[in-house]
Amino acid sequence: STTTYYSESTGGTLAGSQTFSYTGAAQNFTVPPGVSTLTVDMKGAQGGTGYPVYSTGGMGGRLQGTVSVTPGQVIQIFVGGAGGNATINTPGTAGFNGGGLGGTYPGSYGGGGGGGASDIRTPPYALANRIAVAGGGGGGGLNYFTNDYDRGGPGGGTVGQTGYGGNTQGGQGAGTGGSQAAGGIGGTFSGYCTATDGALGV
Repeated sequence: STTTYYSESTGGTLAGSQTFSYTGAAQNFTVPPGVSTLTVDMKGAQGGTGYPVYSTGGMGGRLQGTVSVTPGQVIQIFVGGAGGNATINTPGTAGFNGGGLGGTYPGSYGGGGGGGASDIRTPPYALANRIAVAGGGGGGGLNYFTNDYDRGGPGGGTVGQTGYGGNTQGGQGAGTGGSQAAGGIGGTFSGYCTATDGALGV
């Protein structure tokens, strides 16, 4: 979710707030008269679980801060969607707004989909026009024997965190987090399969 607080530019009094929840589409917000600063509290979405032995997806990142705006300006709020859980023969679906599709391996195995980011954009509302971003969490991997040993990496910070392999963050085969300029490196499984790498905004 994304909560936006806005205050009058004269005197700094709190003028109001609005919470945006996931809808799967961009949501418009018109900056009220006299408002030049927004205080935001944003959360990215969680990644999905892997299959057949469940490893959960990483939690999304959280961003709290202020952004400069112009009275009357229409900004767009994108609230990220959770990554889908993998099932037999089916990878987890990509979460809305930048989540990646889960990886697959022949034999009914699959990774969870990545969680989507939550962000705020100014016109013309492209990736290059984002003024605040809370990254999504990575999808969980598959594991033959132990639940939660191959968890997805959490979002957060200027670089997303690395996933888990064998219950160790950054362990064998773990994928890496994306940065402000590029996507992360996809996870691998014992040389048999490799998830697709991320890209800017994915």
